[in-house]
Amino acid sequence: MVKLKLVLDSNVFKSREFCRWLLSKKEEKYLPAIAYMEYLEHHLKKGNTESMVDAFLEQMNITIVPFGKEEAAQEAKSSTKNPDNQNMRNYAIGATAISIGAQLVTNNQENFKWMDNVLTPDDIMEK
Repeated sequence: MVKLKLVLDSNVFKSREFCRWLLSKKEEKYLPAIAYMEYLEHHLKKGNTESMVDAFLEQMNITIVPFGKEEAAQEAKSSTKNPDNQNMRNYAIGATAISIGAQLVTNNQENFKWMDNVLTPDDIMEK
């Protein structure tokens, strides 16, 4: 079986079923720095700590992908070709998936309609 390379949007962690699936799989799992920022912000507002979030991601064997020059260039190219979607965070998350050649997993496919390789958590679990 071929191991998938998954880039996760911050919203995928809402599903306990998907989190259990992620925990049991050996897929390469990545969280873009932008999605990490969103996820951490959500948990800080709920009273959780950064170390709690980091421990969860470490347990899930999820690697944080920095947002660097290559991702910034990909984001700029994508957003200028698709002016109908103005959420720069989504372009940055998608650009990370493109730059590392990974499958993007999100519950908001509509926000990434400019990309070819986007699936929901349910789609991935069915594979």
